[in-house]
Amino acid sequence: MLTLAQMPKDASLFVAAIDFGTTYSGYTFSSRDDFTRDPTKAYLKEWVDPSSNMLYNKTSTCILFTKERKFSHFGFEAEYKYSDLMEDNNHKEWYFFRRFKMCLYAMKSSINNVVIYDETGKPMPAMTIFAESIRYLKDHLLEECRLQDTDIKLDDFKWVITVPAIWSDPAKAFMRSAAVKAGINSEKLTIALEPEAAALFVKRLIVDKRVDRKNEERVRTFVSGSKYIVVDAGGGTIDITAHEVLEDGRVKELIKATGGDWGGTNVDESYLEFIKYIIGDAVTEKILQSQSNIFFETCRDFEIAKRTIKPNSDTKFTARIPSGLGVIFESVYSGKCLKSIKTVSMKNKGQVDVTFTLDKIRLASKDAASFFIDSISNIIIHLSKLLDQEAGKGIATIILVGGYAESPVFTNAIKSKFPQMRTIIPQEAAWSVLRGAVIFGHDASFIKQRLSKFTYGIRIRNIFDPSVHDEKYKYEEDGEVLCSSLFSKLVEIDQLVTVGEYQKEKNYRLPKIRARGDIGLYSSTSDDPKYIDEDGCSFIGNILSPGHKFLLNEDIKINMCFGETEIKFEAYQPKSQLTATYYLEYQN
Repeated sequence: MLTLAQMPKDASLFVAAIDFGTTYSGYTFSSRDDFTRDPTKAYLKEWVDPSSNMLYNKTSTCILFTKERKFSHFGFEAEYKYSDLMEDNNHKEWYFFRRFKMCLYAMKSSINNVVIYDETGKPMPAMTIFAESIRYLKDHLLEECRLQDTDIKLDDFKWVITVPAIWSDPAKAFMRSAAVKAGINSEKLTIALEPEAAALFVKRLIVDKRVDRKNEERVRTFVSGSKYIVVDAGGGTIDITAHEVLEDGRVKELIKATGGDWGGTNVDESYLEFIKYIIGDAVTEKILQSQSNIFFETCRDFEIAKRTIKPNSDTKFTARIPSGLGVIFESVYSGKCLKSIKTVSMKNKGQVDVTFTLDKIRLASKDAASFFIDSISNIIIHLSKLLDQEAGKGIATIILVGGYAESPVFTNAIKSKFPQMRTIIPQEAAWSVLRGAVIFGHDASFIKQRLSKFTYGIRIRNIFDPSVHDEKYKYEEDGEVLCSSLFSKLVEIDQLVTVGEYQKEKNYRLPKIRARGDIGLYSSTSDDPKYIDEDGCSFIGNILSPGHKFLLNEDIKINMCFGETEIKFEAYQPKSQLTATYYLEYQN
């Protein structure tokens, strides 16, 4: 656990936000004065891709470590360096990771030694990879700031790190722990939920920038009583939440965050499968064994080109393919040229016409759009189910944000499926989360109420009652017959909880023997679980920090806040007079 100190809300001169994405990551910052003048404006870093010398507002989420597991490079520079190592066949002992954020998608417990495998199958602790990535972005941001103002110090900043709203509590705790390991003070760190940050930016953008009648329809999205749904379409996950605007302009959650791993990388994978189908198994195997960077470059080039795909367009889709792909093809199939292939018969796609011109592949837009089918189908099915719920009634607006929202194939599919709804896609869709995170850091009052994602409770024991308790939990201690593993409910699933509001204080007795945290917190998908090991129950972490100073075998009062983006605890022990405040911490 990480102890918090009381700090005035306006203590920080600057807010810095890090958007740690599956495919791309970036940062932005603004001063308190900048925010007062225009909340939507913030400094957004531009990154140079050394392979093309093009500028981007985010860099790729890739990290490279040396043979000795020391940090080497991050982002475009990591890609460039690793490609250079591969050219000389010197890459095998180095550690190169990309798109590793998704390893936290399924995290259930905060006691978990998560390991990630690099491009060549070598393992490294996930905590090291995430912490060094955040450290790089933090240090880069500070250096950028100091170029503008040499007097800026680390303590002048409040830090915001964004995470998907569908992530578990342990996954959010992991990100906090990684940020602290990277040198960010926990007292000045806030975890923001990506779709909420995006909605906050869109609200500010629309309300603050309305200048003509064309915007009036959009402004009504944020008037009292209006309801909207946010679809944060990123590279890895699709994050969906819905809000109703309250009379004070703040919002309450109508539909708790849901979604899945149907993001833009699914489209990339579908395209790569198409390329592999064209070249055949033998060429695919040789590339994987000797020059796997070819497939990496193939996906990288498609990632940029896919935003140009327009359904029903008579203009052909064009994407660059690495020259090495054709060279290996010809070395495997002696005398046969890749450019000689004119048609490909694919399962579920039928016959696809292809053309190879110089270093590019060309195909009809309708065939290129087929790479989106699985991803978009999953999103539309899920979105339809949400809107058909009772809580979805009256939602009139869909807000599309995230890098995937820049794809005409995706946005047109959503508009076609839900023609009765107003669709808002900000011009800065890919940066909405990042810009909204800065606003959230300056003013976190946007969200007033959230729905509890689970039923939360504490593991307790009680006097065994044969008419109530199962015999398998029965045990004796100090002459008493007790029942173990009981689930003491604190908050019920789908309960509306107010941000910053603590639940009713509960009294617990610390065990005689000091454990990692002594009081275990559990979640359940049931509304009334009885035992902590029932189906749907998960251990998510300990409430007290390892090595705490509270007296053992004595009562302790626990107060919990479930309305924030993270679970927060306040503990007080009457006998020792000790008080502490904690966030859930990832423990490894």
